[in-house]
Amino acid sequence: HHNHNHHQPPDPAPAGCQVFRAEFDDEGVYVYQAFNAAIADFAVQHQRLDGPDFKPARMTWVKPSFAWVLYRSGYARKRNQERILKIKLPHADLAALLARCTCKEGGGGSAGRVQWDPSRDLFSSANGGKEPRRMAGARAIQIGFSGDLSAQYVQHILSIQDVTPLAHRVGAAHRLKQPADMAAAMAALTPELPVERPYQPELTADALQALAMLPGDTAAAVARLGRGRA
Repeated sequence: HHNHNHHQPPDPAPAGCQVFRAEFDDEGVYVYQAFNAAIADFAVQHQRLDGPDFKPARMTWVKPSFAWVLYRSGYARKRNQERILKIKLPHADLAALLARCTCKEGGGGSAGRVQWDPSRDLFSSANGGKEPRRMAGARAIQIGFSGDLSAQYVQHILSIQDVTPLAHRVGAAHRLKQPADMAAAMAALTPELPVERPYQPELTADALQALAMLPGDTAAAVARLGRGRA
């Protein structure tokens, strides 16, 4: 009997480690990437990352947090990040990619990198509406692929959709000066926004520990990041 919740942990992650939050369903997990228009147009039309402008050998970073890609791309306004793609990967293929990644706090070189950066809040802004508010204490996963790992990622994509208009609408809401106006604008957008929840990739306990998703040396190193700095 196939248990549809096999990828959902029975409990929230134990204290002392990081939580991979993502939108997911039985078929797969969603990640986001920001690209220029040429790459995005090709990707949406052909439902694959390829074409004359895509450089698979370069390290490509994917983010399951929509708020984080909005932060990184300036709500899809920065040069060469004018388009945000929402990309779906099967559970098993994401796990196979993650199994070949290392956390920079865990040491070791690899074709794949995991890093945990301060989470961003989709529902509130900072810095005069220029970015999603940084969330104290919470971290979001970024996953980087290069070389053959990047090629493996590209081969296993299930679907690609362009969510740039939604990124622009969130950006416009975040720029509203009055908190009540922003809250109302975000409430109106909520039905279209992703629901990101704790996700446990189908990895061994050792692999989860090496990527800071279970307590251990790597998780302890990640927990110390930013300590002692304002």
